[in-house]
Amino acid sequence: MIEFNQLEHLVAIAKNKTISKAAEELLISQPGLTKSMQRLEEDLGLSLFNRKKNKIELNDNGLLAVEFAKKLLDGREEMIKELTKHNQNYLSFASCAPAPLWGIEYTFQTNTNSQFESYLIQDEQTLIDGLENGDYSLIVLTHPLDNKNYICQEFLNESLYLSVPPAHPLAPFKEISFSDLDGQKLGIMSLGDIETQDKAHLLFQDDPFVFNELTKMSALPNFKSNITIQRDNEKDNRILIPITDKEAHVNYYAIYPKDKKQFYQPLLKQIKDLDWKKTKDLPKVFNNQ
Repeated sequence: MIEFNQLEHLVAIAKNKTISKAAEELLISQPGLTKSMQRLEEDLGLSLFNRKKNKIELNDNGLLAVEFAKKLLDGREEMIKELTKHNQNYLSFASCAPAPLWGIEYTFQTNTNSQFESYLIQDEQTLIDGLENGDYSLIVLTHPLDNKNYICQEFLNESLYLSVPPAHPLAPFKEISFSDLDGQKLGIMSLGDIETQDKAHLLFQDDPFVFNELTKMSALPNFKSNITIQRDNEKDNRILIPITDKEAHVNYYAIYPKDKKQFYQPLLKQIKDLDWKKTKDLPKVFNNQ
């Protein structure tokens, strides 16, 4: 009987061209790999290799077998993926911004036994397509989705603040608008969740730790939100100024199939009253796409 590990061995040989390199990649011995291929040939009743002194290469049968082996191995991975999707204990979340994922990850990890993956995806159509084809169990957008098949539950609000040192010229402001920032040099983590004006000079930093360290050591103004302020909970002697523009305030909607309402609705309601400091202790599980 042909086994999947034999097919994996065959593909590895085709990729690496030699038994020794394939064995090294597969972390098995060369004699073990040779015996595996001999068993495969016996199972098929065909020779797959031209064997010469100190050399082995795939013959026409072998090359054709490699193509079939790749298809079978890909089919196995697709089967595992599809079965995992239908597993009631597996969930896949995708959001247009990181803050909702922090809340969802913490709430679901502490209140359910479900396994899940989370994805940060800024392209809205990719999120919607993923929900409709079953790649994602739930998505997060900044507006409801006009589709009768789904629940659109508002569950989180995020507002933007400008963070400046006490000696900065903007520090006396009680509130501020984007127009007040024209020409200012600003540090920012991401523009994926909140739209900002484009006249300021924006310095991007994707690593949260590096971003926070740069902020501490610099007089550079930067953006924070009501959620990141609670989550970081750091006493850095900076002034936080609320931004008044409509674009600086975002409502997040969780969108999921109607038949999942009883499961999702109570869990999502918990996020509004979440202690965001606790979410920082969780390992990062979401992926950028």
